[in-house]
Amino acid sequence: MTADLALGTALAALSFAALTAIVARRRVARAEQRTAVVESRMDTLLQELGTTRVLAQNAGTTARRAAVAAGVEEPAPRVALEPLTGRVVKAVALGAGARRAVARLVGAGSRRGV
Repeated sequence: MTADLALGTALAALSFAALTAIVARRRVARAEQRTAVVESRMDTLLQELGTTRVLAQNAGTTARRAAVAAGVEEPAPRVALEPLTGRVVKAVALGAGARRAVARLVGAGSRRGV
């Protein structure tokens, strides 16, 4: 009786493991299909991005040529987020020891005038 119980338990465990493996394989197959779809979409987007980049560069070149032909002076190159970066650079410079130097200069200037 104990051997039958052990055999039944083993068969039940084996059946459960087999069922779990089948479900896992199906899930992996679905995940692989979804991944393939996402990768193909991403390839399409990368190609379109490259085309868009070329079109934007061509539009910029055309706009600069038109501005030159119209006699408009080309502005100086700008830094990305220039209004923000200027303040950040100034704050970092003042925080890096320039604050003490400025304070010394201001203090020395006020003593000279006294």
